[in-house]
Amino acid sequence: MQVGNYPGDDPDEQLRRHLENSIAGFIPPRFRAEIELPKPAVEWAANGHNAGGLYLTGPVGVGKTHTAYAALAAWCRATNTTPFMAGYDHNYGVTNRYGPTVHVVRATTLLDQLRPGADGAREIVSDCQRARLLYIDDMGAEKPSEWTQERLYEVIDERYVACRPLIVTSNLPPKSLADHVGERTASRLAEMCELVPLTGSDRRRPQ
Repeated sequence: MQVGNYPGDDPDEQLRRHLENSIAGFIPPRFRAEIELPKPAVEWAANGHNAGGLYLTGPVGVGKTHTAYAALAAWCRATNTTPFMAGYDHNYGVTNRYGPTVHVVRATTLLDQLRPGADGAREIVSDCQRARLLYIDDMGAEKPSEWTQERLYEVIDERYVACRPLIVTSNLPPKSLADHVGERTASRLAEMCELVPLTGSDRRRPQ
């Protein structure tokens, strides 16, 4: 999509173009193609800021990550949220950090970022807690240590208490997550998330 301001564009159209451009720039190229979302994911996105959790589960290769990004895009459109990750502003020699509107992270990366002694671990926890939308990809792929398990619970519990939207993808159903992320985190996810099983063959393999 070509995006820009053109003579005669009304302000609403300019804002729409800006939002679509931001979404396209935020989503990795492999997952930008439009796909049909499952009905529960459509309904979840339509709830906007009142959306709870969306838990996409299924075997390897059924399209969980692509579905999650499509749901993320639909949610951004429903809420007029311009997605961006955390970053830094440099003005007049002063550097200020700003948090994300939408935070996307693989579970294995998140656990590494939260390990004891990791630089910026507290900022990562805060980003995950306070982003308007959090998307954790491939939860359960690696069992966290006791320390990182507690930090992960901090993230999920804060979003649970504050009723902030969440997307999770996993090869495991919520009831099987307890051995990987702990009983408390698994319980929170089971309560706050709409479970959407995805089925089909592995799309990455030649048919």
